[in-house]
Amino acid sequence: MASSLLHFAEILQGQFKKIPAMINRRQFLSALTVSAAGILFPDEAFALADNSGFWQRDRLLEMRRADTGERRSIRFYAADRGYLKDGYLAARWFLRDAKDGNAVANIDAGLLNLLYGLQEWARIAGKSDPLITVNSAYRTARRNATIEGAARNSMHIHGRAVDLTMRGISLRQLADMAAHFKAGGIGIYDSFIHLDTGRVRNWRG
Repeated sequence: MASSLLHFAEILQGQFKKIPAMINRRQFLSALTVSAAGILFPDEAFALADNSGFWQRDRLLEMRRADTGERRSIRFYAADRGYLKDGYLAARWFLRDAKDGNAVANIDAGLLNLLYGLQEWARIAGKSDPLITVNSAYRTARRNATIEGAARNSMHIHGRAVDLTMRGISLRQLADMAAHFKAGGIGIYDSFIHLDTGRVRNWRG
């Protein structure tokens, strides 16, 4: 595995997308006015999110793959040590292309941070298990070419995109939450949301 993986520091350098260190009360409120069924955030959530501790704590992802049924808890960042190589490699494997020989690729660290930001936001909101279900993440160029409507230079083939749902959060709510991070593209489809760390844009598929 080591021979196929760039030096860990090199993976993170230049790939880490800057995501705002604070999500303030106004941003929370504006994101949650999307519908009457919006997520209800208790006052404690605002207190937690109003400080940089949101990004300074351990970063844990709870994810499930729709195709294989795998479920993993992956800690890729520790508050006292920074990014964890083992955690990054676990995320890299989990987000592999299981439909093309379990091919793996380097995953943008900014994408992991975006997923953490969304899931932690939901946890703070009181969602007990806002499980992320991954429909698609890394794709080989070969498999991407077989998918109808997929962009030729899709962010998926660069390890910079994921198609997902989150338990207890509607697709519209998830899109509105993601928009506050200004981390890249957001596409809403019938049964999932696409997120990537490319240029900031949005669309409906």
